[in-house]
Amino acid sequence: MTKKYFMMICFTLFMGWSVSSYGQGIQFFKGTFDEALAKAKQENKLVFVDFYAVWCGPCKQMTEKVFVDEEVGKFMNDKFICMQVDVEKAGWQKETAEKFNVTVLPTLIFFKPDATVASRLVGAREKADFLNSAKVVCGERLSFDKLYDRAKSKKDLADMQLVLKQAPEEVGGMQGMEAQKWIVRIDKLYAEYAKMKMGPDFINKEDLQIVQAFNKKNVKDDAVMEFIAKNLETYMNKLGEAPGILMVEYNNAVVGQLAKAGKDEYKKYLERINGDLETAYAIMPTGTLTPYEKFKYYYDGMYLLSYKKDVDSYVQLMNKYIAALGNQVSANDYGEIAQNMYVMSKGKLNNEQLGQVKDWLVKAMQYEGTGLIDRINFVTMLGDTYKALKQLDKAKEAYNQGYMEALQIENKMRSAQIQMIMKRKLEALELAK
Repeated sequence: MTKKYFMMICFTLFMGWSVSSYGQGIQFFKGTFDEALAKAKQENKLVFVDFYAVWCGPCKQMTEKVFVDEEVGKFMNDKFICMQVDVEKAGWQKETAEKFNVTVLPTLIFFKPDATVASRLVGAREKADFLNSAKVVCGERLSFDKLYDRAKSKKDLADMQLVLKQAPEEVGGMQGMEAQKWIVRIDKLYAEYAKMKMGPDFINKEDLQIVQAFNKKNVKDDAVMEFIAKNLETYMNKLGEAPGILMVEYNNAVVGQLAKAGKDEYKKYLERINGDLETAYAIMPTGTLTPYEKFKYYYDGMYLLSYKKDVDSYVQLMNKYIAALGNQVSANDYGEIAQNMYVMSKGKLNNEQLGQVKDWLVKAMQYEGTGLIDRINFVTMLGDTYKALKQLDKAKEAYNQGYMEALQIENKMRSAQIQMIMKRKLEALELAK
């Protein structure tokens, strides 16, 4: 989905500084990186650098929502020389970004005055997480690993919760064996925390977010998810639709996994839609069908495809599904049933079946307002289908359309990746000719 951002910050220059028009946020130093290091050494401060690009939406979000905050500005201006570096601007800015291997935007780096990296954050941060990271660098709060050690040894629920709240971003910035080690540690800590906390005090926004981050998504009869199901009315009265959406996603994952495995047990969990999870499914838009009817079509079809390998029965069922939806049918409905048929059959379809996939995808492409990534997925699959049908000119047309759609993606790295995929498909098409 394309997000539109509007720059709301004006700057006034004074003695080499750029000051937010709010007068309360971070004051960004306007000199070079080397000059910032020298100034930090002179004033006994650290250096904070926001590596960004003009086109980067999350970078703008940090500038507009976090860097202008009064509390953030007060702390950062007191402890750091702060600056912003445009990674695409030729000269010292681009060279600095390359020197410190900045490949994801935004990248937020805290430096010591000798240019040693004290801490590195990848991706946008909310105010609380950003401030916490800055305070850790300054020694005003425990580092993530020390907080983990304390939480593990004392079994303090508050410390354990804080570790789990920080873990996605902390561990997400790690790589290789270090990341794997911490993933195992955090999974164990979460299991211990949930077991200790599960009860009335577990029903709160922070713990729900922790569950969303760490709980297994498709384990049937999971203790935490069954606790939420049992207390669903309390959860939704207190926290709104989020717990209901979580339960729908969880139950659908269980149903889908069982259907793919060819286990009739999937029907038992499908029946929960009309049972203890009825309140959760009631918030899902399902058009003219009831939630049970909609998902029964979908997962019965998945069962036919993945276990019984009965493509023709799947086609008949999905056409009944589309007819039942009537004027409520959407591009995603056509796209999903086409994708399921193509992927679950591993492309082993006869020409008549491929023709049905093609027809569904053509209809999906006719809808206006479809998300850009969805359109690219549909048109790419359409190209693959045309290729399988030996209609190479139409396949080329579809891949070219996918390439042109990719040019509209704001994230340049993702855009480049998709363009490369389209180029390779076009090259393979030429070889097929």
